[in-house]
Amino acid sequence: MHVHAPLDHIAFSSAWRSRSPVDKLVLGGGLLLLASLLPALPWSIAISIIAATAALAGARIPLRAWLRFLAPQLAFLSAAVLPIVLGEGWPRAASVWIRGLAGASCMTLLAMTTPVPDLLLAARRAHVPGVLVEMAFLVYRLIASIWELFERLRLGLDLRLRGGKPSWHAATLSAGNLLTRSLQTARRLERGASLRGLDGFPLLAPRCEPSRLFLVASVALQLVLLAAAIMLRSRYPW
Repeated sequence: MHVHAPLDHIAFSSAWRSRSPVDKLVLGGGLLLLASLLPALPWSIAISIIAATAALAGARIPLRAWLRFLAPQLAFLSAAVLPIVLGEGWPRAASVWIRGLAGASCMTLLAMTTPVPDLLLAARRAHVPGVLVEMAFLVYRLIASIWELFERLRLGLDLRLRGGKPSWHAATLSAGNLLTRSLQTARRLERGASLRGLDGFPLLAPRCEPSRLFLVASVALQLVLLAAAIMLRSRYPW
């Protein structure tokens, strides 16, 4: 049994799974670039809405999953802007928070619609050094393997306790077992990589050609946002 990490599982099951990574990189990356360049108000809010609409309506990501993965990022962002509140006041902190929301929305859109193997294969085709791609793939495989171990241990614990709440002792034993088996898995991956000499790309994602219509629509949307920001520059200065 193979279990994908939760984020990758959503990406594999999204409606945009068959789209080329180039399409999604142009959309998500372009919106992210605009979020970093344009004023936070109102453009970061507009970018956040566009990213959420693309994920929920376009890629058909469940709303619960979208909020589940966006919430920890927003919690971290809220904690990060506290020093800004004390040093520069609420307006500056709110501007940083809104811009961070836009950036997190763009990155979550990309992560929830593009599986890691697709990104790695796109990086290889973009002539990123093979060793870097291979190392990234090994880290991805290690994370997926640890998640699979976690799911098996959790299932076994639930079956033994018949759905009851585990005690601290049982939870500690399970955590120790997970750590031990994770280290064993890491050693096996390291040995496999050394035997192969980090030569070759072990997992190939299905090749998808970029959609001209999707690319044109994405670029046009971004140009409209940029043009609107330029036209309203006097009201919302950069």
